[in-house]
Amino acid sequence: MTDWPAELARAWHPVAYLRELGDRPLAVQLMDQPLVLFRGSEGIAVLEDRCPHRNAPLSAGRIADGTIGCPYHGWRFDGLGQCRLVPGSAQAAQASVKSLPVREYAELLWTTLAAQPDPFPELPPEVAHPDYDSFWWRLPPSRAAIGDAIENLVDPVHAYFLHPGLVRRSRKPHAVEIEFTVEPTSAVACYTEPREGMTWLQRLTEGTRTVSRGCYRPPTQVQITFEDRRGVHASISVVFSPVGSGQTRPFACFSTRRGLAPAWLKRLAIIAFHRRVLAQDLAMLKLQADQCERFGGPNYRNGPLDMFGPVIWAGLNGRSLEPTSRQLLLTGQG
Repeated sequence: MTDWPAELARAWHPVAYLRELGDRPLAVQLMDQPLVLFRGSEGIAVLEDRCPHRNAPLSAGRIADGTIGCPYHGWRFDGLGQCRLVPGSAQAAQASVKSLPVREYAELLWTTLAAQPDPFPELPPEVAHPDYDSFWWRLPPSRAAIGDAIENLVDPVHAYFLHPGLVRRSRKPHAVEIEFTVEPTSAVACYTEPREGMTWLQRLTEGTRTVSRGCYRPPTQVQITFEDRRGVHASISVVFSPVGSGQTRPFACFSTRRGLAPAWLKRLAIIAFHRRVLAQDLAMLKLQADQCERFGGPNYRNGPLDMFGPVIWAGLNGRSLEPTSRQLLLTGQG
């Protein structure tokens, strides 16, 4: 059993998109715990995915009359996990399935394994702001520990080596000025780079970008923003969900300021650009996870540009972030 970081164990996590839940039970996993989601008489329910009778998976059963039925012997349970029917018997069994709280928020279904969870989190305002076109891109889980998956998104250095020509220019890279600020509830890196350092696709899609920012909010939220003189032009807001000890699922929302381009066209362009970047990141995260497993666990050393790593480890474990501010220069030289 994984010894999960303290803050993760107390937190609320997204486990599915609302649109994923249909007329059948939906099997999900959170922190190595198999769960099942279904629409019960009182609304959406989250139960442990195990019938107490003979431990068959309830996710393989059927929904009827607001209850979920076990595929093995047909015992039926309501949204609170109470047994309501034993087929062939005039009485229901004195048995129940563990029930978890559930919240619908921002097109996601959230739950927590904690008996006394932390306050429910808020997402960045761009996710649901009327001035922005937003969409959630359904992404696959990565073969990665959650801390590594979070750091991958906010780490600026690997782009020169893993995404040359996509996120950073592969030839004649320009220096990037970084202001890194840590506050009690967040850590933000503000990047200022010359337009000559941007790729042609970035120039086309981001217009007159002035700065970009990477923000980490404990325990599992990251937002990347691209700003012009009017404020945030585009953003990527991600909540990372700990599926298992070596598997993390990102729930990612892409937001762009409304303008002349229709939302559907921007969505196609964003997915086309990020699909290759995502594939490269997923492949590298798997290599990293495989290496950690081969050597019996991670053995990391921080360098001068590893701004977010120590902050992420602190945030995942519920430790207070120590306020600080510093200036760095990312030369882009190999």
